[in-house]
This record gives sequence, structure tokens and C-alpha cells, in this order.
Amino acid sequence: MGFCRYIRQMLRQVFNRLGKAGIRQVSWKNMDYYYNYEFTNKMEFIDHTKRFPVFRALDLEGNLINPECDIKDKAKALKILNIMITHREMDKVFNSSHRQGRITFYVTHLYEEAIGPAIAAGIQDNDFAVMQCREHGLVLYRGYTPEDILHTIKGSTGDPALGKALTFHFADPKRCILPLSAPMGSKIGHGAGAGYALRVKGEKRIVVTFFGDGASSEGDCHAALNFASTLGSQTLFVCRNNGYAISTPIYDQYAGDGIAPRGIGYGMPAIKVDGCDPLAVYFVAQQARKKVLERQGPVLMETIAYRGGDHSTSDSSALYRTPEVLAKLKPFLDSIGDPIQRFGKYLEKKGWVTDFPNYNETLTKQVNVECMKATQTIENTPFPNRSIMFDGVYEKMPWNVTEQKEELEAHLKKFGNVYPLDHFKQQHFFISIQSTKKKKKKKKKKK
Repeated sequence: MGFCRYIRQMLRQVFNRLGKAGIRQVSWKNMDYYYNYEFTNKMEFIDHTKRFPVFRALDLEGNLINPECDIKDKAKALKILNIMITHREMDKVFNSSHRQGRITFYVTHLYEEAIGPAIAAGIQDNDFAVMQCREHGLVLYRGYTPEDILHTIKGSTGDPALGKALTFHFADPKRCILPLSAPMGSKIGHGAGAGYALRVKGEKRIVVTFFGDGASSEGDCHAALNFASTLGSQTLFVCRNNGYAISTPIYDQYAGDGIAPRGIGYGMPAIKVDGCDPLAVYFVAQQARKKVLERQGPVLMETIAYRGGDHSTSDSSALYRTPEVLAKLKPFLDSIGDPIQRFGKYLEKKGWVTDFPNYNETLTKQVNVECMKATQTIENTPFPNRSIMFDGVYEKMPWNVTEQKEELEAHLKKFGNVYPLDHFKQQHFFISIQSTKKKKKKKKKKK
């Protein structure tokens, strides 16, 4: 009985703190919607709805086909283009570096380069991002360099997460990038919860949550979308539909019209957009953000693109994308084109880029040099000090973690010659700060 009373008191405190902001108020109008059914004497099994059209603003030759989407911000447009070009060449160099054994893992983004930077440009820099694994364009837009990405892959001292995450798992609070997680679909719910928290706090920010068509089959996806819509989360869900969940094609993934129609079932606005059209992705993200804040509820956005490369360096797509499969896919591939070429031609026609082929070639060469230098730099950058693995979890380190730390040091003192300790930073920066403070105190006492 005492435990039950304790739980009731805790719940009462939670609901008192949330108040009217936390519990979404249901108006009588909404109640009418839920209980006002339309009855009929005609028996009909509905097995189809109108197919979702895929929105685009540019044709394959970079011609503007929607005048309302003509971008006015030149600096932002050039930044999107430059990041896409950077991204493609960076992928080539780093993927080759993996084949040479210089880095442990990599994920390429061929023909998907538009999605990350265009969405980053369409939202605000203080909006939170919960990423999948193909959002390098977003982190580049928020200030990362190719070298920074390599630090994250290696987990070296230059990694904002200081090597505590898996390779390729971005986590950067300063840039509002929430930690990425490897299990498929596991972060979709985090995006829904974070968006809910923003609404409760009354903040004019959103969370953009990325996931793939494969993750949409996970139970986490259902729970997150239903939670966000029912309780009101300021979350923009972005499904990156690139045709494959590793080796599973979309025709083995679902039987319906993709992911966007599911949004209607969950009670949220949804849209499909051409993922190879940077201009369309940018304007959809911009308008979706406004809609999320206006309705204080989620929006679902499905980007249609094609994964031109392998799923990752652990995959070989030639085993399941045979010449026969690619021949059948050709009409679709011809219909979406190349995002860099489409956007580059568009900006050239606007007069913002002169001689796009030469512009593309020049920037590509510069990026190649930068990435090669970054690869060399990263090889000489040490890992963080080993003691950092025990920090940052508890405010005050508990006895059992202290014991583990002592055991590790004792083990390395005895068998340290077996391990490549010279690859790690020898002094932990937390320790150096503390030692500096102690030295200052000693000097004051002497005076």
C-alpha cells in the first residue's frame, strides 16, 4: 500500500507540473470529430486511396516549374550547392580510405546529397536534429568540416563526443545534434519525446527526426508517430525513402503507397517530395517547420530518392542489385536525375553561378585536396585519454565505477606493454584542469 501511495503522489506531482501545457486539451470540436461517424447501408471494403503525388520545384534540366519556390537567398542557395559537391567528393575519398584500411567504416550518399543540406537550410540552426546515418550534409551545413567528420568516425580527441559513441555516430550539443543510435528506428521515439518537451516548454523550436524506409517497419516508428500526433510533439518526421533497407527493396518492405500516407492514419499532415530536387526539399522543410509550430503537432515528410552506392562499407549492393534489377529501375532513375546537376543548372540560369561545369570541377578538386589532408591528419591524432570513459555519466562518480577505474589502471600498469597506449592522449584534460587549480591554490598559500 505504501508503494502505491508513493506512485500516486509522484504522478500527481508530474501532472501538476505539466498542467495545461503538458496535457493536450481536447475541445468539443475534436470530440465531435472522434464520435461523429458517417453511417451507410452500402457495404464497401476500401482498399485504396488516391496516390500521393511527389512534389518537385525543378525539372531535370534545372528549370523552375513552380515560381513560388524561386529561392531569394543567394548565400543559402550557394551553400546548399557547395555542400552537395563537397559531400560527393568527400564520399569518394573517405570510401577509398576505408578500402585502404585507413578508417574503420563509412556510409556514402550518392544521389542523396540534397536531403541533408536542404533540410538544414529550411529549418533553423537551433532546431534539434535526430539523425539516421546519411545526414552528413546537415552536419556540414551546421559547421562541420570533412576533417571533423573523420574525427567522429575515428573517435579521436577532435570528436565532440570524445570517442564515447560508435563510429559515425554524431553527437554535438553545441550544434543541437542529438546522439545517434545504431539500432534501427530507436531514435524516432526520442525525436517524438523531445518535440513534446519543446511544446510543453512553449519553445518556438522543432525537432527534425530522420529515419529510413526500413526503420518505418519497426514498432518504434508506430509508437513514435502515434505518441507525437496524439500528445502533440513539435516534430518533423523525415523518412528517407531511397528504395532499399540495406538489401531489402521497398517492394519487399511494404505493400502500400510508401510512408507518407501513414501520416494521415496517425492524424498528421504528410507530403512526398522529390529527394533529388534540393529546391523542393528546402521549401517543403521550411513550410513543414511553420506548420509544426502553428498546429503544435507533427508533420511527416517522405523524400523519394535512390541509394546510388552500397548501404555502407560492410555491404556489396552488386549481390542483390543485378543488371536485370537495374534495367527495371532505369525509368525511375531517369525520372529523378542528379541533384547536383539539377540545382547547379538552376543557379547558373539565375546568374548566381558562372559556367557550372567548371565551377563543379574546381570545387571538387579543392575538396579532394582537403579530404586527403584530413585523412593524413586523422592518422596522427590520438584517441582521448582512457580515463574519460568513466566521466560524464554521474555527477559524482559512485564507488563501483571508481573501483572499475582503479582496476583498469592496475591492469594496465601490469600489462600496459601489450596495448598500444601510445595511440591515446596521455593526459586527460579534466585532470589537467584540476591540477592547475591545485597549483594556483598552493601559490596563494606561499604568498
